[in-house]
Amino acid sequence: MLANEPLNQRCEFRPDVVATVIDDGAVLLDLETKYFYRLNRTGWAIAQLFESGATPQDVHAYCRAAGATASDQASVSALIDTLLRDNLIEVSDGPPQTSPSEQAVAIDWSPPTIEKQAEPLQRVIISAFDPSVPLVE
Repeated sequence: MLANEPLNQRCEFRPDVVATVIDDGAVLLDLETKYFYRLNRTGWAIAQLFESGATPQDVHAYCRAAGATASDQASVSALIDTLLRDNLIEVSDGPPQTSPSEQAVAIDWSPPTIEKQAEPLQRVIISAFDPSVPLVE
């Protein structure tokens, strides 16, 4: 956890972070920065806890209940740290809409992963009229 974020503060996704579920997890898009983040299934299950608000402490408890070992806690903390550091989640003052245990999904536990793409979306998208891009046949 980041030193300035206590384990008991409830956090939730910023309104301008959107998720798309894919076969092996999900992709988060920060509409402000245009960065994509790819989450494996476990990472997505954890991220869903922040949809209506959860504390990092709630997340660690959920992960232990889902089968995380003591050695997995570092990857859980790394995922939370990335969400906080990149401002995908923020501290929320309002009450949670549901308790984390009510919204948690059952998963086959594996260490969670989150991967940030190297370039923001506007640098990835190339004009269809760019002559250096080969045409699709």
